[in-house]
Amino acid sequence: MRASELRAVTFDFWNTLIREDRAGLRPRRIEAWLGLFEGEGIALERERLDAAFASTWEAFDRHWRANQATFGAEQAVDHVLGELGYEPPDDVRRALAEVLTDPPVPHDPLPTANVDRCLAALKAAGLRIGIICDVGLTPSRTLRRYLAAHGLLGSFDHWSFSDEVGVFKPDPAIFGHALAGLRIDDPSQAVHVGDLRRTDIAGANAMGMTSVRYTGVFDDPGGEGDPPVEADHVVADHADLPAVLGLSAADREG
Repeated sequence: MRASELRAVTFDFWNTLIREDRAGLRPRRIEAWLGLFEGEGIALERERLDAAFASTWEAFDRHWRANQATFGAEQAVDHVLGELGYEPPDDVRRALAEVLTDPPVPHDPLPTANVDRCLAALKAAGLRIGIICDVGLTPSRTLRRYLAAHGLLGSFDHWSFSDEVGVFKPDPAIFGHALAGLRIDDPSQAVHVGDLRRTDIAGANAMGMTSVRYTGVFDDPGGEGDPPVEADHVVADHADLPAVLGLSAADREG
């Protein structure tokens, strides 16, 4: 693609724009749940709750791989409580869900390195910028808040979150939603940047978009049983993306 033909760039969210802290997040969620149960006079073993959370993530993963974008925080709460055999009052159930939708963290998750510089350069070149994101238990409203906290939300012209669109990547519908929102009729005039081969790269390739695999946080080896797929470009630093896309220094400076 020539830089003159490029009109839009879309980004994955987790581990592309914002670093995911799943290893640290789950213990904090479990600690918050234990506190809520204790407030109800229920003594629950941490190991039992951890096993219920693990089962819930396995259930979400099955839905994700089957492109069933219907497993959110409420369904996760139902799953965990079913594993525990406990039916709390409605106010406690709402509080449990809030722990999933707006997790207790010492600070909002951090942006990936140099992503702010990259977005500014793309914007200076006159490109439209969007997000195509598979949402887990943290909903899109919270993800927008994370971007706003780091001054990044205003960089985007359109958002395609799976909990709003109704499908996961690599379904063409979520890519089509993004292209329509960015007013792009020809997918070849758009680039998608993401870290996962099965969802980001396979979906963009099938759509006819230029694909870029970002390895700065996670270098995806590909899942077992998934068809081998690679991006048109691979970058480890967002600072390199404008040049990889053929944007000159003059383009990047507007």
